[in-house]
Amino acid sequence: MSDQDPRSKSTISANRSVARAISVLRALAVSPRGSSATEVAKMVGLPRPTVFRLLLTLEEEGFVDRRDTLYSLGWDLARVARSADPAAGLVARVRDTVHALAEGLGETVTLSLRQGLFDYDLVLQESPRTIGVTMSDMRGMRWPLYASATGKLLLAELSPEQVTSVIGGELPKLAARTITDMGQLHAELDRVRQQGWAHIDDELEDGIFAIAVPLRDNVGQLFAALAMVAPKHRIDVEDTIQRRLGTLLDAAKQLTHQLTSTMPASA
Repeated sequence: MSDQDPRSKSTISANRSVARAISVLRALAVSPRGSSATEVAKMVGLPRPTVFRLLLTLEEEGFVDRRDTLYSLGWDLARVARSADPAAGLVARVRDTVHALAEGLGETVTLSLRQGLFDYDLVLQESPRTIGVTMSDMRGMRWPLYASATGKLLLAELSPEQVTSVIGGELPKLAARTITDMGQLHAELDRVRQQGWAHIDDELEDGIFAIAVPLRDNVGQLFAALAMVAPKHRIDVEDTIQRRLGTLLDAAKQLTHQLTSTMPASA
């Protein structure tokens, strides 16, 4: 086995180091205000000395910044990232999977990419060929987070104080069953956290049902959401949740596998 063989021990070791460094960067993204080496080690499941060495190297390269004992994503990582279109590479990887899911479910499927802590972009929408009337193109559109299934997933990641800050003081009524009370919204977000998925039913627009499931990276951070959107005249809501939720969750696992490293950080 030559040194150039991708299966060589040195190459495998280098790949493992890269995977670990990526896990560290993902962990730092969870805490914009900074995390200690001990906190990062706990999140990624690696020994503290290993994490400390990775942080030191990443700091030297400008991919990590340090203030006293707290580390955060670095200035040069931000500079490099500005040159990338996150949606372009993501869509190319998963379009076939999302299209196959839409065909299997018989309804429109969307994939939304999280942007920062408080927003998301709908980057991919696929509809089955078997239905006569498809949903209009929703890419680039924005909806109130409290009235969309994907938005509820994002809000459920936040603290109550952050939710109030993002939503503001009022929840305008958009459809027959829109949540308009902050107490009711917080109770709904508690349910989303406990069950691991979200849905809307006559909340954004009368006659529209949607169910969304999360995609999480290897440190548990929500980075995208997969959703099925359907007009209610074509479905039975309870039956749809019972029969199609599992399919969506399985697809989310497959998409996460396609989009993130499959090498365990501790391997």
